[in-house]
Amino acid sequence: MNKFILSTIFFCGLTIAQLGLTQSVGIKYDINATNPAAVIAAMDKFAASPTGQAGPGTVTLFQYIVNGESSATHNFVVNYPNLEAMDATFARNAMSQDWATFLTELAAVSEQVGTLMFRSTGITNGDPSSITSPTSAGNWIFMNVQDPVTYVDAWQDLGNSNNNLQGTNSLLEIIADGTGGVTHAIIQSANNMASLLATPPQQLPGWSRFIDRVGDIRTIENRTMVLRVKSWTAQ
Repeated sequence: MNKFILSTIFFCGLTIAQLGLTQSVGIKYDINATNPAAVIAAMDKFAASPTGQAGPGTVTLFQYIVNGESSATHNFVVNYPNLEAMDATFARNAMSQDWATFLTELAAVSEQVGTLMFRSTGITNGDPSSITSPTSAGNWIFMNVQDPVTYVDAWQDLGNSNNNLQGTNSLLEIIADGTGGVTHAIIQSANNMASLLATPPQQLPGWSRFIDRVGDIRTIENRTMVLRVKSWTAQ
């Protein structure tokens, strides 16, 4: 894997910060893993190292269940509490033998095939504490939104009408995704696929009004389904 692409993999997970003076930022790294068990072993080793233990937050590995035409089998999702934490991680990893060893071991069993940078909007519906499964399921919807103000308002209205649903729904702003043209993403999470897909969108209260408001201002570019594999947190 390219060292610059991977220079921020440690540490954080896909938790959404509440709005405040700073907003969390993160990066999703898509990989094609030829040996998933060895990917986990490499991450286990780095997580236990002095460099890994110095990082803030959590890194989470997800497995793609459905990923369209992409060759990616897994992804690492990293979320920093702020840009300063991201910069500090860049600097620490650049000088670390632990990190160099991790890159070598990871490159032997996987190939990086895509990246995406995101920023938290602080807008989340549902109850994060309801997600307790170590292999929670996710439905990730990536969009190009032409009128973010109108979209956010409509999305919040829809969420306020459906606070009793299982799991969570979070809205992200996409900072960069190469040539994909994605501006926002909705991250839906639940304990399992059955809970995640229990209620079709068309059956949600307020869905018709939501579509009337956003149908002409957003285009869905990609949908993926994932399962959480493992997370690592500094002790």
